[in-house]
Amino acid sequence: MTPSARFRPAPDLLRELGITEPEDIDIEAIAQHCGATVIYQRLTGCDARIIGVNDTAVITVNAAANRGRQRFSAAHELAHWLRDAGQVALVCDPERAFDESSGLNPETRANDYACQLILPRLMFEQRSVRMPMTFASVAALADTFQTSLTATAIRLVELGSFPAIVVGLFGDGLWFRRGPDVPTSLWPHPPGKPTFAWELLHGTGGNGRGNVYAHEWVQGAPFRHSIHEDSCRIGPDLVLTLLWWTDEAALAEIADRDERRFAQRSDWREDD
Repeated sequence: MTPSARFRPAPDLLRELGITEPEDIDIEAIAQHCGATVIYQRLTGCDARIIGVNDTAVITVNAAANRGRQRFSAAHELAHWLRDAGQVALVCDPERAFDESSGLNPETRANDYACQLILPRLMFEQRSVRMPMTFASVAALADTFQTSLTATAIRLVELGSFPAIVVGLFGDGLWFRRGPDVPTSLWPHPPGKPTFAWELLHGTGGNGRGNVYAHEWVQGAPFRHSIHEDSCRIGPDLVLTLLWWTDEAALAEIADRDERRFAQRSDWREDD
């Protein structure tokens, strides 16, 4: 069977199996239904891998990982099996490929599918409405869906009630996802010194949350606008941060500014 014949969108797969509640999302059973067997072994250097031939595949997930990360890794590899190749041999670190700026590369695409499968939109929206954009909310939702903090934080930013960005910091790099109500002119950069994440990265502080200046985090943010930062360490080499615009009037100002700039550029093009 070709990948195109095997593939169906995550919501269709859940409907096909009659899954309507978070506790019924049995990723091992779902994978088996799709011709992939999930096994658990100790892995070094990756969270999961998949080997597939013809119509069957074996997904190996790191037995040392926590349960939420295991489920996400299995869903990520299942996404590769369903759409990326008829015969695949891949080694992945799924939680390192969330960057929306990377477009539709296979890793980002597999992560998006995994989120849709184990954190389905309707179930998630019903349970996250009006929840604050904080890791307390993320932890509660992760417990309900048995998912990793990283995947759950991304889904909260995408489907939650308030405007926010989630940023993952590792070494000298970062990835991010912005919520639908955050203007696309706002791009996170490595945080400045007066932030909780900077202290975490440099070993001078622990997990923390509070209001900080938005320009310490986000390119394009007006000077001295405030955002709420909640930062925590996820494993030895990843700091995760939620940036929440509790003052939504500030975002409205930015959207108005961007609209004026776009109108000016359009006028210049017409003059040319």
